[in-house]
Amino acid sequence: MHNVIPQKLPQTLPQWLAYIEILHPSAIDLGLSRIAKVASALQVINFDAQVITVAGTNGKGTTCAFLEEILLQAGFKVGVYSSPHIQRYTERLRINKQELSDQAHCDAFSAIEKIRKETSLSYFEYATLGCLSLLKQAHCDYILLEVGLGGRLDATNVVESDASVITTIDIDHIDWLGSDREKIGFEKAGVFRANKPVICGEFDPPLSLQAHAQNLNCQIKYAGKDFSYQVTGKQWNWSGKQTLKDIRLPLLPVQNASTALAVIEALQVKVNPAVLKNAIENASLAGRLQKISTTSVCDVYLDVAHNPQSAGYLASQLRLIKAEKPEKCKVHAIVGMLADKDITGTFDQINTEIDFCNLVSLDCYRGLSADSLLENHQKSKNALTTPICFENVNLAYETVRNKVDSSDIIIIFGSFHTVSDFLNFSQG
Repeated sequence: MHNVIPQKLPQTLPQWLAYIEILHPSAIDLGLSRIAKVASALQVINFDAQVITVAGTNGKGTTCAFLEEILLQAGFKVGVYSSPHIQRYTERLRINKQELSDQAHCDAFSAIEKIRKETSLSYFEYATLGCLSLLKQAHCDYILLEVGLGGRLDATNVVESDASVITTIDIDHIDWLGSDREKIGFEKAGVFRANKPVICGEFDPPLSLQAHAQNLNCQIKYAGKDFSYQVTGKQWNWSGKQTLKDIRLPLLPVQNASTALAVIEALQVKVNPAVLKNAIENASLAGRLQKISTTSVCDVYLDVAHNPQSAGYLASQLRLIKAEKPEKCKVHAIVGMLADKDITGTFDQINTEIDFCNLVSLDCYRGLSADSLLENHQKSKNALTTPICFENVNLAYETVRNKVDSSDIIIIFGSFHTVSDFLNFSQG
């Protein structure tokens, strides 16, 4: 169904979300021509705030979380648009860390519906326009826009930004972005703006990205060259034009903390060093190595790692957690993934840290069955165990919960949908 115009507008947020899901023939439809027309009418292309667009394969959300924490503690009003959400649609927009009401989002959708006329918008385009409209009304000092997919053709790229950030570049979303790092790098670099700052947190940036920055005369800063970090034990130091020493290691990836600090320096935001350190040490984000309270006798963590690069980082964190546990500690993984991911490569990265693997089916768009996950797992390296398949995350957790020892770890990962399904089940 396509370009549906209801006789009566939806009234509630669930009704609106159901409506915008069927509005456009494709769930993912990259390109700026449709959204630009509506964005121009809504006047959400240019903002009075400083806009920072964050692209990358992994680390976008955590880089935004570090920047958000720093800028908030420095006394600024900060808006963040991110996706996807884990439990509530309203998670996609935060103003000073607060979600807005369902009604605010409904009002934004109503405004779009009156303006878009015959223009068909995808779910993500509609969501992006709604949140941009609310950000416009909020009169923030800083706006952080997390790119949804790629960069060049992503809906967020309709906004004129003051600075662009690249976190990491790895193979993901092959159907839309290409199958090699040079093609993917070019797509990510599409968020760059001529003569504006670019902060690249990727240690091995593709030549396509570097060339694009040079063509646009961007003021680009590269990780490992213009800024760097050194970890010693449980502390780390950061070096750019200035130096920060003896920062406690954060819960979130230190590479993304380093990138966030480089953004603050590039934009010449005046922040007290003590505030910088405190913000970095205390930044957190739902679904990123999130420890939660459950009915289990052992520790339970959630993580949205869903590709080889993020799985490699999760494996390194599990090793650190296990090092603090008794030697008999076992890791029980519950994994659900989407079909368009490098599933075998993801397992390759984390298999050595998993003692018991439980695979679950995801009942959602692009969701993969547990049996298909198993086929991918059987092709992977370093597996310590033969996985068990479950219909859903609820059944897997109830089974695992009755097997664990108090010194064990349960890690639920693989997709935003996996984490969402577990939270809905465990908190319901």
